[in-house]
Amino acid sequence: MNRVKYYLSLLLRAFNNKRLRTVLSLILFFIGIFGFIFFITEPDVKSYSDGLWWALVTITTVGYGDITPLTSLGRLVASALMFLGLGLIASLTAVVSVKFIQSFVDHHTNDDVLEKLEEMQKDLDEIKRKIQ
Repeated sequence: MNRVKYYLSLLLRAFNNKRLRTVLSLILFFIGIFGFIFFITEPDVKSYSDGLWWALVTITTVGYGDITPLTSLGRLVASALMFLGLGLIASLTAVVSVKFIQSFVDHHTNDDVLEKLEEMQKDLDEIKRKIQ
């Protein structure tokens, strides 16, 4: 049960991060903007929600292929979103990874320090006993 609590707190710390919220906000912002641009530039896209779906699938590099750009302008928009998505998804992964590593290192470093302090306290107690 302690491990579950530890991992839950680790997840909360990782997702309670200003950089992570910034990257996620940028991703949502660009999905909204590029979804709208795709909706107005592609004649076969009938709704804004289809444009949003296409932008989400494109920015995450999933690329289902159910909605594809047919015009040159649509392909230009798609290319820009693909490159933008690569950078944003890589940034998202990096922020989460760094937070997990920091939490892991901090946790284990604290354990090591406490272990050394306990050893030092035992040594001090032993020295005191010998002196008395």
